[in-house]
Amino acid sequence: MSLGSFSWKEISDPIYGHVYYNREVEERLLGTIQLQRLRYIMQLQTAHLVYPGAVHTRFQHSLGVMHLAGAMAEDILRKLVRFQGREALEGYNLDELVEAARVAGLIHDIGHGPFGHTFEEAVLWRGGVREEVANHERIGFEIYRHTIRGLLEEISRRTGMDNLPRLVGELINYREPGSGLLKLLRKVVKDSFYPADVLDFLRRDSYYAGTSEYGFINYEKLYKNTYPNPEDPSDLVLDRSGIGEFRAYMSARTSMYQHVYYHSVARAFDRILYEILVILDEELGLRSIVNEVAEGRIEDFMLLTDAGLYHVMLKEAVRSSSRLGYLSRTLLIERKPMWKRVGREATVTPFRKGWSVGKVLRLAYDKSIKAKALAGVRSELARLGGLPEEDIWIDIVDITPLPRSIIYSIKGEPKIVLGTCKAVGSRIVLDTPLDLVSEGLPLTIIIRTYVKREKYNLDLEAKFSSLIEDFVDRLAQEVREEPISLEEYTHMKITS
Repeated sequence: MSLGSFSWKEISDPIYGHVYYNREVEERLLGTIQLQRLRYIMQLQTAHLVYPGAVHTRFQHSLGVMHLAGAMAEDILRKLVRFQGREALEGYNLDELVEAARVAGLIHDIGHGPFGHTFEEAVLWRGGVREEVANHERIGFEIYRHTIRGLLEEISRRTGMDNLPRLVGELINYREPGSGLLKLLRKVVKDSFYPADVLDFLRRDSYYAGTSEYGFINYEKLYKNTYPNPEDPSDLVLDRSGIGEFRAYMSARTSMYQHVYYHSVARAFDRILYEILVILDEELGLRSIVNEVAEGRIEDFMLLTDAGLYHVMLKEAVRSSSRLGYLSRTLLIERKPMWKRVGREATVTPFRKGWSVGKVLRLAYDKSIKAKALAGVRSELARLGGLPEEDIWIDIVDITPLPRSIIYSIKGEPKIVLGTCKAVGSRIVLDTPLDLVSEGLPLTIIIRTYVKREKYNLDLEAKFSSLIEDFVDRLAQEVREEPISLEEYTHMKITS
């Protein structure tokens, strides 16, 4: 069967007007616990405590990524055939490739635990979790491998899309596909500068948070001006007509990370949530439940949702005097984090004196440097404020956690570039790659200081601001210019 012979239904959506899904494949997937569970996991964990409208779910986001991945995949594949001939499809049917991209977009988040990335930090990354399920992408692939793949195999026999289960597996696997075509298609869904995943969550999150001024993107102009690289079948290049929109996209991404995803108060709430999840891990055996997924036993993981844990937390908040009860009351009822931000945030960018692309990347990705830096500045702040060190928290976040696939190092300075082109008639002519640092790539590290709420003093504001600025300047002399190894990279834990 082709996509044209499928029957379609629609869902109203505030971002796209309507999202269409087919009965033959996608409706079958939507009727599974793996997808419906995502209705009960919020897209932005604690952001709704700062932005009350941000109560949308990973289910809504998954529908949006399916819609956008399908449109983008069809566009780039038709361009591939137009410029390089049908043999560029490596023997696959175009409709089957588009459907694989749609399904990959639909199920790309099925491995998320409750409270998203904080669950990863508090449960998956504290040790004791098997390598096969060490992050949400790996969990998602294991869930696919043990459950959804079997359903897709049954569907493929009915639809004649025999390659669909394997194609979807290649696209959602945490390992890179071996085929150049599938590497290209995977970049449409995720792991590129502006994949469907990111384009949807920036538009959707900004809409629901009420911050549309931060996240609006003309996604159509971006993907309509994207072409297959004539010299590399696994790569995408941007026509110069879309460079202006790409600049706007970079600005939107920066704004959303700084003002919504890493809002200073939301980060303080995340720290409370981290401790709650650590306690719940000990009480409910969350790591054991995750490890079961690697063995194909997913039933208990399917019961882990924001909604389910909120029930546990509210019950503790109302009835218990335990540490869990106190933290839950603080988070869900009193809404007053025990940590209060002090002073201005310090920003580290390649444009700051003493810093470079390589140094900023090393500070972002090298956990040992972060740990050493944090220990040193915490003791200085404690002496300056006359406080015990345990009453001070320093939060370091990197605004742009760039996909590994688009950072590469040569001997010396790492380069971050976007391929550009001019497409005219039947030709794609490559242009000079765009140096994204000089273009204003949001490669930024934010450093904020907090103190225990009861120890806050207005006089600390200017002192802490000045010390942190001096610290960043001194740190630039200590961070070395070395090639970056991203294999060991994980997000900085908020418990630092």
